[in-house]
Amino acid sequence: MSPCECLKRRQAAVCGNHCGQCDAYLANTCCGCGYQLGLTGRPAPAGESEPSWPKGAGSECAIFRCCVGERGLEHCGLCPDFACQLFLSHSAPLAVARRYRALLRRAEIGTIAWLDEQASKDHPKEP
Repeated sequence: MSPCECLKRRQAAVCGNHCGQCDAYLANTCCGCGYQLGLTGRPAPAGESEPSWPKGAGSECAIFRCCVGERGLEHCGLCPDFACQLFLSHSAPLAVARRYRALLRRAEIGTIAWLDEQASKDHPKEP
């Protein structure tokens, strides 16, 4: 895997969220759970003891822990128990529905192709 692909994969959260469309990621207050190994927010800058994320946002993601830590999967869409109660209860119903569809598509075409699709939605080609 190329360094470019590694950086790109950071934008593909295990829960189906596309970090490239996330306000926290774009505002540089979150690195994405894949980069943080399941932790949300951004680590403390060198020489500082406190992280820069909002209070309460630096906890471990239960979905990441289950999917990657316990099951060794790249994302929830590859799990035989998808969509489990943990996944369904993690976000608001509309967000869950969007992430569900995203993970089905990601499992079908692969993460890099899915990220390419997401990028084309972010930056449509001009006619």
